[in-house]
Amino acid sequence: MPKPKKFLNDPSSAVDEFVSGLLLQYPNHLRKLAGHNVVLHGSFDLSGGGEHPNLSKVSLLSGGGSGHEPAHAGYIGENMLSGAILGGIFVS
Repeated sequence: MPKPKKFLNDPSSAVDEFVSGLLLQYPNHLRKLAGHNVVLHGSFDLSGGGEHPNLSKVSLLSGGGSGHEPAHAGYIGENMLSGAILGGIFVS
């Protein structure tokens, strides 16, 4: 058996699997924006109606490609990022 080169099941689904894992690991702190690879802090206020944030509060989102992993998601939290937009592998 050859040595594995990656810890990925399938590179085309790596970001989806990462997002699913984050949501399982932090079910009370993170949530996913429906239909997108966007992870939001649990306190991100969508009370403005539908999928739009409450405009009376400042929100900070960061994002980009996922390079070796969707690193921006690690900075979501209280007094940190409100959310992260996770692009595909090596997408800028």
